[in-house]
Amino acid sequence: MQVSVESNSDIKKTLTIVVPQEEVNTAINKRYDDVKRNARVDGFRPGKVPMSVIKKKFGASVRAEALSELTQSFFYKAIMEEKLNPASPPVITPNDDKTDGYEFSATFEVYPEITIKPVEELKLNSPVAEVAESDIDDMVEKLRTQKTTWKEVKTKAKKGEQVTISFEGVVNGKPVSDDPIKNFPVVLGSKNMIPGFEDELKGVKAGEKLSFEVTFPEDYQQADFAGQVGQFEVEVEKVEKSILPDVDAEFIKEFGVESGDMADFRADLTKNMTGELNRALAAKRKQIVMDAIVENNDVSVPEALIDNEINQMITSLNEKAAQAGQPAQPDLPKELFEDQAAKRVKLGLLLSEVIKQNDIKADESKVQERIKEFAQTYQSPEEVINWYNSNPAERSKVEGVVLEDQLVDWVLEKAKVTETTLTFQELMTPAQAAG
Repeated sequence: MQVSVESNSDIKKTLTIVVPQEEVNTAINKRYDDVKRNARVDGFRPGKVPMSVIKKKFGASVRAEALSELTQSFFYKAIMEEKLNPASPPVITPNDDKTDGYEFSATFEVYPEITIKPVEELKLNSPVAEVAESDIDDMVEKLRTQKTTWKEVKTKAKKGEQVTISFEGVVNGKPVSDDPIKNFPVVLGSKNMIPGFEDELKGVKAGEKLSFEVTFPEDYQQADFAGQVGQFEVEVEKVEKSILPDVDAEFIKEFGVESGDMADFRADLTKNMTGELNRALAAKRKQIVMDAIVENNDVSVPEALIDNEINQMITSLNEKAAQAGQPAQPDLPKELFEDQAAKRVKLGLLLSEVIKQNDIKADESKVQERIKEFAQTYQSPEEVINWYNSNPAERSKVEGVVLEDQLVDWVLEKAKVTETTLTFQELMTPAQAAG
């Protein structure tokens, strides 16, 4: 076998492979023998068909099948000999002008050679935060708001009050809904309606009817309404003011604190909020580390890996749509996902190399701890734990999560880290928005 390698780029190679004529003859003759044993030809018993008849009837297909097998086997031998790691299937081009032996070229992408810059050179800004007493106060008020009740009033509606309306709307002659919307509650100041709609309801009283126009946002989810003017006919059914509950024993018990004691309630809130805080801090630090690794290291990303990632993203998106009862969108333009897919692939390549170079392995105790955390959300935790530990594919996913967490901790220990103090609200607000 003769092999030559042409580098089209650092990740794209073309192999030209020449298979000796003896190998070609052997492969073709072997294929003829296989065909002869199984061929069914009128006028001849199975296995007794003359080779001359076999060659005349099956010659073209025998040669094609033999060369296909040679292509696969010699391509594999060549990449092993040249120590190449393909990232994509090869594009095979036979050289039909070659008369002595069988020559073909194989063009494909390879996994890149990666050089990781020392993590000690990374400069990271890591957040720190804690739950303050004022945060507990804010949470108590938030929980009170969740238990809001409403009492009808005869006064004019103002910010913070709830206006129940029935309405119809049209945009360029098209109704905003199939049927008129009845008894729809709107809290003034909540900004749950399109901009300008709630402003028109300020100062209204029960029984009033009004007509007004508002413009839909340019990024409105329904494309034919985006940026268009809507005309609305509204009837005010009632106006209500909010009634917040007292924070007493009865209120506290509604949140699972059986003692009804304020100190126990605040302690329970502190525990839960600290758990939320720690998860948000871990997620934030992980993102900071991952972004830094991507930004500080260059790597060529094979197009085949990006395409695979895009396909996985579209599949995942359609699976979520199906779960939500929404139609699938299999023909989404791949360009929508290209940048994100490229970043994901680059990050995956870099993380794998960091883990490999530094021999970082998933800590078994941490794997079991994470599995137990997952299991606690189910009715039979022990069954879930056993399922994970007896299912290699699912256990591998947990190991991957733990390995990434360990990598983050390892980088933070070695990098130049500056800590930035955030309040609970500053840390949690972006986390909630992202989630």
